Amino acid sequence: MTNELLVLVVDDEPKVGELLKQIIEKKVKFDDKLVVQTVTCVREAVKFVSNYSPDLVFLDIHMPEENGFDFLNQVDKQSFEVVFTTAYDQYAIEAINNHNCLMYLLKPIDLEDVQSAFDKFKEKAGYQYYYKIIKNNSKRHLIKVDDIILCKAADNYCDIYVGETKYLISKTLGAIESKIMHQNFMRLHRSYLVNMDFVSHIERGTNKVCFKKELVGNSECLDLEIIVTNTKLKDLNKWNL
Repeated sequence: MTNELLVLVVDDEPKVGELLKQIIEKKVKFDDKLVVQTVTCVREAVKFVSNYSPDLVFLDIHMPEENGFDFLNQVDKQSFEVVFTTAYDQYAIEAINNHNCLMYLLKPIDLEDVQSAFDKFKEKAGYQYYYKIIKNNSKRHLIKVDDIILCKAADNYCDIYVGETKYLISKTLGAIESKIMHQNFMRLHRSYLVNMDFVSHIERGTNKVCFKKELVGNSECLDLEIIVTNTKLKDLNKWNL
């Protein structure tokens, strides 16, 4: 199942934003499906980030009323990567030093520039801090990967347990595993991807996974029988379980 990358283009010139959208959707080579939304002002951009949690933002700096830096001061910058797009090179130092941008592109922007931004995004995305869950086919819930306790396969769907909340999403466990790519997660069973930070020990004799606290999903206590194979036990040595 193909993963989806949500891209936001922020530019006060609609024609420029639409052109960049067309380049991204039709010409950029990327493993995931690229879904692009354009907005023309900071107010709309802040609202979009709050509702849909994009993965990547192409951000114009010089805009009327509020500029690109004003936008970044109003949102959680850790939840997405930023590619600045501007016709003015005097903003480069502030963009790079103060806002940790992925790239700084000078207009007019060509396909090679945009492709380089996506290539760099792919390299940096190897360690995920956040995961976006699509709920009701619209709103994307932003959760910290570190807060995910486990993911459980349910045919072509998957249950994701975060705190005491269970999310059911229409992706396979394999698709989620390839998207998260987090060093603390292990596929302890063909049906379970587990965050090892929440595991207290492996029960001797039965190889049953024991968690540090009782698991709850949407007010229901979970009694999961996750059994680790002897072969997989060898991979758990670094956690001293």
